[in-house]
Amino acid sequence: MADSPDASPLTDRLMRMAQRHGLPLVGFFVLSLLYFAPIHFDGMGLHGSDIVQWRGMAEAMMEYEAETGDPALWAPNVFSGMPGYHIRYAPAPPQLDTIVDALRPYLWPTTHFFLLMAGLYALVLYLVRDRWAALLAALGFGFTTYLFIILGAGHQTKFVALAYAPYLLLAFAYGMRRPGLLSSLLFGAALSLHLRADHPQITYYVLMVALVWWIVETIRAGRQSDWMPHLKTTAWLALGTVVGLIMVIHPYWSTFEYKDFSIRGAAAGGEAGSGSLDWDYAMRWSQGPSEFLTLFVADAFGGGGQTYWGPKPFTSGPHYVGGIIVALAGLALWKVRSRIVLSLGLGALATGLFAMGHHAAWLNRPMFEYFPYFSAFRTPETWMSITVLAIVLLAAFGLRALLKRPAPNRKKRRSTPAPDALSMRDSLLPFGVVAGLTLLLWVGGDALLSFEKPDERARIEQAIQQQRPDLSLQNPQVQQFIRSQLSDQRQERQALLQADAQRTLIFVILAMGLIWAYRSERITAPWVVGIGLAALVLVDLWGVGKRYLSRDDLSPNQRAEEQIATYDFDRFLIDEREDAGGPGHFRVYPMALNPMNNAEPSYHHESIGGYHGAKLRRYQDYIDFILEPNQRSGPNKGALNLMAGRYIIGQRALPGTEPVYRDERTGLQVFENPDALPRAFFVDRITVESDQDALWERLGDASTNLRAQAFREEPLDVDLDAISQDNPPSVELQTFTPPEIEWSVETGGQHLLVVNEVYYPAGWNAYLNGEPVPIHRVNYLQRGVVIPEGEHTLTMRFEPTSDRVGGVIAQVATASVYLTIIALVAQPWWRRRNDASDPDAPHPPDPDADEPDA
Repeated sequence: MADSPDASPLTDRLMRMAQRHGLPLVGFFVLSLLYFAPIHFDGMGLHGSDIVQWRGMAEAMMEYEAETGDPALWAPNVFSGMPGYHIRYAPAPPQLDTIVDALRPYLWPTTHFFLLMAGLYALVLYLVRDRWAALLAALGFGFTTYLFIILGAGHQTKFVALAYAPYLLLAFAYGMRRPGLLSSLLFGAALSLHLRADHPQITYYVLMVALVWWIVETIRAGRQSDWMPHLKTTAWLALGTVVGLIMVIHPYWSTFEYKDFSIRGAAAGGEAGSGSLDWDYAMRWSQGPSEFLTLFVADAFGGGGQTYWGPKPFTSGPHYVGGIIVALAGLALWKVRSRIVLSLGLGALATGLFAMGHHAAWLNRPMFEYFPYFSAFRTPETWMSITVLAIVLLAAFGLRALLKRPAPNRKKRRSTPAPDALSMRDSLLPFGVVAGLTLLLWVGGDALLSFEKPDERARIEQAIQQQRPDLSLQNPQVQQFIRSQLSDQRQERQALLQADAQRTLIFVILAMGLIWAYRSERITAPWVVGIGLAALVLVDLWGVGKRYLSRDDLSPNQRAEEQIATYDFDRFLIDEREDAGGPGHFRVYPMALNPMNNAEPSYHHESIGGYHGAKLRRYQDYIDFILEPNQRSGPNKGALNLMAGRYIIGQRALPGTEPVYRDERTGLQVFENPDALPRAFFVDRITVESDQDALWERLGDASTNLRAQAFREEPLDVDLDAISQDNPPSVELQTFTPPEIEWSVETGGQHLLVVNEVYYPAGWNAYLNGEPVPIHRVNYLQRGVVIPEGEHTLTMRFEPTSDRVGGVIAQVATASVYLTIIALVAQPWWRRRNDASDPDAPHPPDPDADEPDA
C-alpha cells in the first residue's frame, strides 16, 4: 500500500502537517493536563454550585432512567413539576461531540479545553496563515480568566459552547471564502454541534459576530456592485443554517416550544408567547463602562467575590485577557487593512456595547424590544466572552503584521522595509498606549475611579442602624466612623489595582523589548518573537487564572450528589413519603432553605421550590402573586394548600400548622399542614373568575374552599353533577413516574377531577380507559379532567410530539449531512486515484504550500 502512486503524496502531506502543527497541539494537551493536574492526578474535582443545583433537579429523572432505560422528560421534584428539557435532555442522534463526551468521565475538563485551543489554532491558521499567531490566539483565549471562572461555578454547558465557538466561526469563514455545497453542509454541521452544547445564548452571541462580518461583506458588495457572488454565498450559508437547525430539531423543537410557556416567552399573567424577560431582570448583570479596564488590569475593580466593588450586584471575576493581547488587537485595528479585521473590530465593539446592558440603554433597549430573540437572554456581561474572542482574533492579525520580515537589500547589506512591513514606531506605539494607560491607573487611579460601591455609604448606615438603633446617623462620631470605613476600603481597593497595574506594565514592557529587538534586527527569527510573546501571554494569564481556579477551589473528587447533605429532617420526610405510598402524595416547602433559589431539597423531596433560570410562567406567577405577594410576611398558607404543601421545613410555624419533627443538629423543624389539598380530588362546581388579580388573591387565601370548587378564567362547557355525601367519588393513585401517572377513579355522576400537577399543554395527554380526553386548566396552573359516572382508569402521559417526531427528523438529517460531507470530501481523492495511472494528468496544488514558514 505504501508503494501505491497516490499514497505517497497523502502520506507526505500528513507528515508535513504533523511537523508544522503537531507540537503546538501536543502542547495544548500538556498545558491543560498541567493546569488541571489536581483533577487528573490528585483525585480532586470541579463541583461548582450550579452542578450541585443541577444534580438536585435531575435526581427524579435520573432515577427513572436508571430503572427503565427510558428518558424522563418531566422533572416532578422541582417547582411542583416542570419539563426537563433544560435539566436533562440528550439530543437523539449521535454526532462528533458524542466521541468527545465519551471521554468526559476520564479527562474533563481537558477534553474541551484542548478542543477549544485546537479550534482557535485552526481558525487563526485559516484566517491569518501564521502558526505563531495561531499559537498566541489559542493560548490567549484558552487561558482567559472567564473560562476558569465559569468552570469553577459549574457552568459546564457554557464552557462547552465556548469550546465549540472557534469551529462555528471557522465553518462560517470557510463558507464566506468557498461558497458551495460542502461549505454549506460544514457550516450546518458546525452549527448543530454548537447548539448541541445546550447553551443557545452563546450560539446566538457567536452568530452575532458572524452577522457583523456578513453585513460588512454586504456593504462591500453594494459599493462594488458585485451582488451575484455575495448572494450566492448568502444562499449557501442560509441553506447551511437551515440544515443545522434541522439536525438539532431534537432537542430544540421541544426547547423552543417550552420557551413560549416560560418566563422567557410569556409575560406575567399572559398566555404562551405573550412576552419575554423583564428588562430590569435581564439587565441586572450589566458590564460597567469603566470595567473594560479589567481586560488588561485584572483587579481594577477588585477582582471578584467580597473584594469586587463595581456596579454589578456581585461577580466572580473579570474578563481578563492581558495587556499584550489588547495591544496587538489595537495594532491590527490601526494598521491591518482587511475586511475580516474590520468585521472583528465592529464585532468586538457591538458585543462590548451589548455587554453594557442598561449602561448603554440607547442601544440595548431597542435591541431588547425589537431584535429577534435578543430579549430571550439575561446577564449582558456574558457578551464579554465573545468580545474577548474577537479581541484575541484581532491580536492574531496584529502579531502577523508585526512579524512580517523586512525585504533584504543585498547591495546595501541591510534590510529595507517591505511595503506592508511595520516601522519600529508603528510596532511599539500600541504597546506604548497600553503601557501609558496602565501607568496612569497605577499612579493616578484615585483620580479616575471612585473605589466605592454604588450606595455603599447607605448600606453602611443601614448596618449601623440595625446593630445600634440608639445611635443617630448625624452623630459626629458615627459620621467619622463611616468616613473611616469608606477611606480604608478605598485604599485597599486602590492597592489591588496598583499591584495588577504594575504586573501588567511588566509584561507589556517585556513584550516591547522583544519587539524592539526584532525590529532592530538583534533578533532575526520571527519564531523567537512569536513564541516569546505567546509565552508571556501564557505566564500572564496562567497567574491570574489561578486566582479563580486553583487547587484550593477544588474538592475531593466525590460525585455531585455526595455534596448534597441529607439531614435528619430529610430522613423523616422520606419515611413519611414511603408511609404514604411513595411519591405523588404530597409536596414539601423548604421555607428555611431559600426555597426559590435552591434545588438541593429537590434531590430528596417533591418540592414546591427549586432553582432554575427558565421557570414556567404560570408557576412564576404562582410564586410572585399567590405564594409570596408580600415576601416580608412570608408565604400565603392558602398557596401552600393549593399545591399540596403538606410539610414545611422552617424555624417557625405558619398559622394553622403544627410541628411534627425537630432536627436537633440543624435546629430546623418540620411542620405539618393539615389543610393541604390532595394530589387528586373531585369537585362538582366550577367558579369563573375572569379578573386575574382577584383570582390570584382567592387562590392564596386560606379561607377559599378549594375542595369544593375549581376556578377558571372562562366557563367550561360541561354539566357537572352534585357530589353525593352518601356515595362520594373516589380516586386512588396507582402509578407515579416522571412521564406517567395513573389513577383508579369511581364516581356516581359526572364530576371534575382536579389533578394537583402543573398544567403544561405541550406534551401532557390524558386517557380515560385508553381513550383520549381533554385536560383543562383549572386553579390557574393545575390540571382538570371531566370524569363520567362509573369506574375508570385515568392515565396522564408526557409524550410531546416535538420529542418523538423531532428525534426521527434529526436522525435522518444528521445521517444525510454527514454521508454527503464524506462523499464530497472523498470525491477529489477518488478522482486522483483513478487518474494516478495517467502520468500526464494535472495535479491540484498543495493547499499548504502557500502557508508561510514563519
